[in-house]
Amino acid sequence: MIAALLMLAFVSCKKFLTEEVVSSVSYQLYETEKGIEGALVSAYNTMRMGVTSERILTFSDAGTDLFTLGSDGNPSFNQYLATLSSLDPRISDFWDYHYKGVSECNIILTYLPKVQMTDKRKTEIRAEARFLRAYYYFDLVRHYGNVPLVMQSFDKVKTDFKRTAAKTVYDSIIADLQFAFEGLPLAPAAQGRTYKAAAAHLLAKVYLTRASAVSPEQQAIRGTKSTDLDSVVNYAGMIVGKKLGNFSLVTDYAKLYDINNQVNPEVIFAVQFTTNLLNNGSGNQMHLYHVPQYDAINTKILQRSVEYGRPYRRVRPTPYVYNGLFGDTRKYDSRFAKSFVWGYIANKAANNIVTTAGNTINVQVGDTAVYFSPVYYNTPAELNAAVQENKRFAVYAPQNTYRPFTMNNLFPGLRKWLDPSRPTTNETNGSRDWVMMRYAETLLMLAEAYGRKGDYDNAAKYINEVRERAAYKEGEPKTTQYWTFEGGSYADRTSSTVTQMRITAAQISSQFVDYILEERGREMLGELNRWEDLVRCEKLEERVKKYNPDAGNIRPYHVLRPIPQTHIDRLDPKGPIEEEQNFGYY
Repeated sequence: MIAALLMLAFVSCKKFLTEEVVSSVSYQLYETEKGIEGALVSAYNTMRMGVTSERILTFSDAGTDLFTLGSDGNPSFNQYLATLSSLDPRISDFWDYHYKGVSECNIILTYLPKVQMTDKRKTEIRAEARFLRAYYYFDLVRHYGNVPLVMQSFDKVKTDFKRTAAKTVYDSIIADLQFAFEGLPLAPAAQGRTYKAAAAHLLAKVYLTRASAVSPEQQAIRGTKSTDLDSVVNYAGMIVGKKLGNFSLVTDYAKLYDINNQVNPEVIFAVQFTTNLLNNGSGNQMHLYHVPQYDAINTKILQRSVEYGRPYRRVRPTPYVYNGLFGDTRKYDSRFAKSFVWGYIANKAANNIVTTAGNTINVQVGDTAVYFSPVYYNTPAELNAAVQENKRFAVYAPQNTYRPFTMNNLFPGLRKWLDPSRPTTNETNGSRDWVMMRYAETLLMLAEAYGRKGDYDNAAKYINEVRERAAYKEGEPKTTQYWTFEGGSYADRTSSTVTQMRITAAQISSQFVDYILEERGREMLGELNRWEDLVRCEKLEERVKKYNPDAGNIRPYHVLRPIPQTHIDRLDPKGPIEEEQNFGYY
């Protein structure tokens, strides 16, 4: 509710700090070291709310060129229906939890001068709070545009919030992050705390967002400056140049998402979760949303399991992901094979099972129960021919034409968020960390800045670091689809594909923005940043119309979300609707 903005999240902080009687706690608590440290942890914990439900998924992946409606998904956001309005509770929920975080940061910054502690720790706390406030406002300004810029804590209800121009919000975000960068330590005080490299990464992203504006209108809205690209090169370059730590790419792309390898040299900043359910809140629930209904195909041989996940099937990849995003080199790009669950193994034995091909077989535990073909089939005859070649198991192809809404339940599931550490098959409380910033993105931001400056040699250099990691290495076995579906040679099944994955400056110079969006899509598929990427590059409507057949209702004004009606209703005084609400939503 909007009370998170008006009441400054006081109740949330109290709940975190103590289990004592709530009425015994006052604002004086924040004048103590215990109170201010607790408020800071609460400001960190609020970040968790993005993935303790489908909040971030709905805002960042749904209805893009890469993801569309699953059989149990939200049509409003995926299809840009009229119900995507200021009355949608998801609109107010996203707004509220971000302002909750802002309020917690403002409490810290207001009361910190009164706390007795070392000057060094005060500087660090102030820097951490300003980093977190910048993060919350960066999300808000990208999704809502002009928003109230609240920079202080209030001890009384306030109702006269006016929206601040987006360019001023961007200036405030950058000021907070620059302060944070100077005041934060080189190494985090603890896992999950912010530090210089995280501030540098986020600064690079904010500057890149301003610099990505092409039209004069968007440049004016964001307050784009001619030095923004140089600032991206500066801050991202410090990370890549090892001035802020020894970050590197995990050698094997699949290992990057190994639940047992969450602390690795590629992670710059991650929101922490734990296997201790008592301390995990609602947990990271992202493991639910990209999973197909594999447990409904043949329950005699394949039942729901912890390994394969609980299938909420909120979104599914668009046809473009399978047939266009990875282009002509997808057989050389291990990310195509490693990002998805292509095959499901039988976890029950049964006899006399009739396959899609029509033959009857006996199935043992460990046999292939379902295999999703990476190839589109244009006719039922083509699909049937593939099935006949694979008589031991059913073959499901990504839909070459869009099936009815109620049938979009079968697709290769995204592997990145699966959480085999859950204690039971139906447990929604997950323990996987939410990796917000990683080194591969730093490289791609640096490459994008150089490319936008016309320096395609340097752009190709940093893109190739990412692509070479994505290649199969010498001696690494490829999946069977390499020589069955992709046209590769069986003799080359363990050969390196590094050479084939490299690109040249000439290959990326003609349509650089589209190329970098596609490379970001290949590398960071499903990592909760796609809608924001499309909007910052002024490509949302163009690419969604081109690659997402479900989203034909998209209009130019969808580059912003509606301002929540719950916020507008509480304003006093209230301005005219065109002042309080975004165009297209009134």
